[in-house]
Amino acid sequence: MKKIIPILVFLATLSCSKSISQISTVKGISEFSKVSLPYGDKDVLHEFPADWSKDNSLQDSLYNKLSLFLFQDRDNPARSTFKVDYPEAKTFIAKEFVPSGDMKNKKSKIELKSAQVFDGKNFKIVSVLYEGKIDCKTCEYPESQTQNVLLSIKDGKVIDKLPISYLNGSDLGQSSRYFYIDSDKTIHLKDFKSDEEGVTFAQYLKYKITPDGKFAKL
Repeated sequence: MKKIIPILVFLATLSCSKSISQISTVKGISEFSKVSLPYGDKDVLHEFPADWSKDNSLQDSLYNKLSLFLFQDRDNPARSTFKVDYPEAKTFIAKEFVPSGDMKNKKSKIELKSAQVFDGKNFKIVSVLYEGKIDCKTCEYPESQTQNVLLSIKDGKVIDKLPISYLNGSDLGQSSRYFYIDSDKTIHLKDFKSDEEGVTFAQYLKYKITPDGKFAKL
C-alpha cells in the first residue's frame, strides 16, 4: 500500500501538469490575434464543374487561387504562433493529420498558428493552422499536409472543431478543402481531388454555428 500511494500521487501530478499546460495553450490560442469576417476566399462560392482537365484555364485559375489563400493565411503575420508536443496538439488539430515519427517521439514539436475569428456570447471561434511532412523513405514525391481547423472554445476548453481547409498529398495527387465564412457566419466548404490529369470537385458542405458554440451541418 505504501508503494501504491507515491505512484498515485505521481500520476495525479502528471495529469495535473498536462491539464495546466493544455489550459495555457488554449488561453494563448484564443486571446490574441484576430481575423475579421468575411473570412476565406469568396471564389469558394463559384459553381465548379464535376471535373475538368488541366487545360481549363478558368477553373484552374480559381482553383489555384483557393490554394494560394491557404498559404497566405498560414503566413499572415497577424497570427500567433505556438510550438507544442504532438500529444498536446491533438486537442487542437484534425484527427486526419498524420504526425511524423519525430513528432510522435517528441523529437520535434508541431507549430500552431492561431487567430480568433469571432466572439460568441459565451464562446470563441478560433482558426488554427499547422502543417507537416508525411514520413516515406521510398517516395520519390514525399507527401505534405497543411490544414486549418476551426475550434470552438468555451471556459478554457475546446468543445467542438471543424476542419475548414487542407491540402494533403504530393505533386502526383492531392486532396483539398477550401472555405469561405460569410458575414452571417455561414461556413461554406468545398472538397476537391486532383492528380496529373485534372481536378474533380467532390462535395459542397455548409455549416452554421449554434448558440452553444457547436458546428451544425446545414
